[in-house]
This record gives sequence, C-alpha cells and structure tokens, in this order.
Amino acid sequence: MVLPTSHPHQRYSVRGYQEQEHPAGDGFSWSCELLRHGQSFGLVSDEGRGGEFRYAFTDSARGEEFCEAARALHPDAERPADRLVDELLTARQMDALDQVAYCFAEDRFEETGEHRLADPGLSLEQVRHALATEHPERNPRVWDRSVSAMVPVLPDPPR
Repeated sequence: MVLPTSHPHQRYSVRGYQEQEHPAGDGFSWSCELLRHGQSFGLVSDEGRGGEFRYAFTDSARGEEFCEAARALHPDAERPADRLVDELLTARQMDALDQVAYCFAEDRFEETGEHRLADPGLSLEQVRHALATEHPERNPRVWDRSVSAMVPVLPDPPR
C-alpha cells in the first residue's frame, strides 16, 4: 500500500544531513534542510543536549503548514514537529540502504532504531517470505519504502 500524496511522509523530506561531534566528545549536534515536495522551506537542527529541535523557516507559511501536519499526525506528542523530523530522518537513512532492513519485536526499532540487514541481493519479497517462514514467533517487520515504515510480516498464504 502506497501512502497518499497528502500524507506528511509523502510531502516532506530532508536533505543535507550533517553531524558534528561536540568538542568534549559527549555527543553530537546535527542539522539538515527541510523540503516540501523537493523544495526547501527551512532548516532544522539539534544541539544534542536533550532540548527541542531548532527551526529556521525560510518560508513561514510552509513552516506553519509543516507544524500543523505534524500536530495532525501526532496529536498526543509533546513535540510533534520534532517527532515528524525524526521519522523523516529515519526514512532517509533506511531508504538509503542497499539491503532490505528488518527487525524483530525485541529490537525496539521505534525507540532505538535498532534493525538488521538481510543478505545482499535479496528482494523485499524474499526477505518477507524467509521471515514469515523462519521467525513468525518473533513478530518480524520489514522496511517498506512505499510507506516509509517498518511493516508487519504476515504469514505466507497457503498454496
């Protein structure tokens, strides 16, 4: 299932992600550009000290639209825009992989980003089949680029 173009994960993306280690070696800060349908409308950064992300919108109307979309997508989140940015960064990183990513329930992907990589050259369908056959009790999920998310692996239908 492909997400509709109205979904924030289809409208928004990030590019130019850069990290910089703190001089004391106690973490890192990062920044990247925010895009709407490929067009830049601002920058987001994090000092890596546990606070809120910083936003510098070059188009204030697009910035407000982004924040509104984040609130609609994550109405219960303390900082919905930060959460949407985290999801966009994860999607960027996962989509850049040249191997199929997957996880099991114990990997806590949403909390820690922990995931596994399938053997090189295997297709999404091959990985889904192998996980459904070999590890159904571990509640496997695979990264599906069409929805920018880890999706459950369902048992193979009987033949």
